[in-house]
Amino acid sequence: MGSALEVTSGNVQVAGYQYYWERRGMTERPVLVLLNGMASSSTSWNKYMPYVQDEFDVVLYDYLGQGASDAPDIPYSLGSFADALDAILEVNKVDKAWMMGASYGAFVALEMLRLHPERIRGLFLSGVLLERARLFEMYLDLSLRWYHELPFDIYPEYLYEKMFSEKYVREHWEAVEAAKHHMLGFKDKVYRLIRLMDAQRDWLLAADQRRSEYTGKSIPAVVLAGAQDRLIPPWFQETAASALGARFETVPECGHSVYLEQTEIFFDRLRNLVLA
Repeated sequence: MGSALEVTSGNVQVAGYQYYWERRGMTERPVLVLLNGMASSSTSWNKYMPYVQDEFDVVLYDYLGQGASDAPDIPYSLGSFADALDAILEVNKVDKAWMMGASYGAFVALEMLRLHPERIRGLFLSGVLLERARLFEMYLDLSLRWYHELPFDIYPEYLYEKMFSEKYVREHWEAVEAAKHHMLGFKDKVYRLIRLMDAQRDWLLAADQRRSEYTGKSIPAVVLAGAQDRLIPPWFQETAASALGARFETVPECGHSVYLEQTEIFFDRLRNLVLA
């Protein structure tokens, strides 16, 4: 794997709020946007850069409530996050980019597909659905109730019981404990999680009515699911893949965060899609 890429960064203002972005690499290579999960930020991709920096210029950014972007205590929407990414690509003079969305980031990628399809060369998604799934709605509702009413210190135990595969928990217990510790960092800023999750719940409630707006785009796409994903089970992800006209694959003995549990497989599949 090659040397580190040249990094540029800045902010765009959308609807009165600042979104922080970074671009790693200023070449003629394909541009790849890495879209992070909810309780995360653009910095979460730092340790994965060696898997992409040889083939791609990479764009990262923080949604509202994350990292170095503004974190107002107002309603958020996945559509506004897509609008922010559109503005970031415009500032960077990127006409089209590949979108890699994992978990929450996959839903942001879907909003890019709906609102700004002209920006997308292809999609690589993991941990996603394209329907109003009652099981996932129940998870969101319980999480929101927990944020509002219950002791936050216990929440990471509930969340990560669902996130990881049995194999990963057995073999990487220290990493699981580190993930719990990271989540506890939101204890004094829980409103950020509430606003981000409210935006996802709003998206979910409208998914069935908007379904046709995400389909029929005829772009290269893959949905890669962990076979042991209990947050968004593989059958929901396979249905989403079918609706998008995407290739569907599963990774055995893997939970919700395929890129974390099976990093080599995840980025090999991504490169196979983009460089085919």
